[in-house]
Amino acid sequence: MRFRTAILFLLGITGLSADVPSQRVGLPLEIREIYIPGGGVTVKPRRDSKPPLSVRLLEVKPAKDGSRYDFEIQGLDPGTYDLADFLEAPEGTTIPAIPLEITTVIPPGLVQPHKIGQGELPKLGGYRRTMITLGAIWTAGLVAILLWRKKKPLGDQQDSKAPPTLSERLRPLVAQASEGKLSSDDRAKLERLVIGHWREKRPDIAILTPAGAMAKLRTDPAASPLILALERWLHARESKTSEAEIAKLLTPYQ
Repeated sequence: MRFRTAILFLLGITGLSADVPSQRVGLPLEIREIYIPGGGVTVKPRRDSKPPLSVRLLEVKPAKDGSRYDFEIQGLDPGTYDLADFLEAPEGTTIPAIPLEITTVIPPGLVQPHKIGQGELPKLGGYRRTMITLGAIWTAGLVAILLWRKKKPLGDQQDSKAPPTLSERLRPLVAQASEGKLSSDDRAKLERLVIGHWREKRPDIAILTPAGAMAKLRTDPAASPLILALERWLHARESKTSEAEIAKLLTPYQ
């Protein structure tokens, strides 16, 4: 085989130069314009799961009594190889030797990477610490909202006005009655307020019906002035009742 290769080189059948093509492991190497006489040459199918070379046929160009081939080779293991060993041709076709070299040496001029020095490992627990911090912030915010909502009604109660007294609720109704403008609904409301007031103060009034309570209150020294005035206004409107007179009538209901 080597003798055949030497003869082919001497006869100039191959297009190889004196320099052997070389490339590093894993990088593509292109070999072009390789003249091979005879029939078509193809790449041998892989018979090994880890071949030393991966060969790909790029282009075939017709030539006198043969063809010129372009190949792409990728070396997987360093060493010196003959590309012809990875090719096959029809019977009667002789493939010349096509030497190439796969190296692991970096060509001159390339900068080698810096060696990795010892560094500090990242601190563990960063994610857990972050989640704990966020949870604490969220809890503090929730507590602040609950406290604020709890205190807010107290402030509203302090700012809001006190509910009107019985005297204040009776005053507009009594004023309308004195002017003859009291409606039937307001009259019933006025009577309910008066009877309810005396029922809370007088047990003897509490057991009576509304009609019986009104009859008894007409003779009561404290309750009768307002009740008699209301009856008088309903039947005969007076010219004008002063605020002082209305206030005097409401004195028992302060």
